Amino acid sequence: MQADPRDHLFQQHAAELTGYLNRRLQSPELAAELCQEVYLRLRRVPRHQALDNPRAFLFRIARNLLIDHLRQQNGQPTAITLQEAAEDLESPAPNPETAASDAQVLDSLREALGELPHHVRQALLWNRLEGLTQKEIAGRLGVSERMVGKYILRALNHCQARLAWQAQG
Repeated sequence: MQADPRDHLFQQHAAELTGYLNRRLQSPELAAELCQEVYLRLRRVPRHQALDNPRAFLFRIARNLLIDHLRQQNGQPTAITLQEAAEDLESPAPNPETAASDAQVLDSLREALGELPHHVRQALLWNRLEGLTQKEIAGRLGVSERMVGKYILRALNHCQARLAWQAQG
């Protein structure tokens, strides 16, 4: 049985990846966990898919995982004392005006997305909601990565223009 080239690629860069993550996290345990996650993500890449710059690909995965980890850390609530809690009893729920405004924005975005050609809308949704790379989307749509970039930019510009128009009206 032939060795998997993805395993070799990971082994080749594992120490460097772990060092990179450890320098940013200051925690060998977290660095090891994220490095393992890099490996798992790499294993999801089809065996036959050629990587233009394999090292850069691995570090992009690591950087994205690091960003996600830091966002989660910043979003975790901190413990507060009862006295601090009593000082700020404001409801986190939006007021009715904000809720109505948010609903209008969502409706406008739904309409804007509905106006886009299917392939343009799909490229944006795969990229923003599922986190697929332009290369992965290009493979799914059967177009170049550059064209996927144009699709995503077109969709974003269309949605932004719709929201700007709504804000004026």
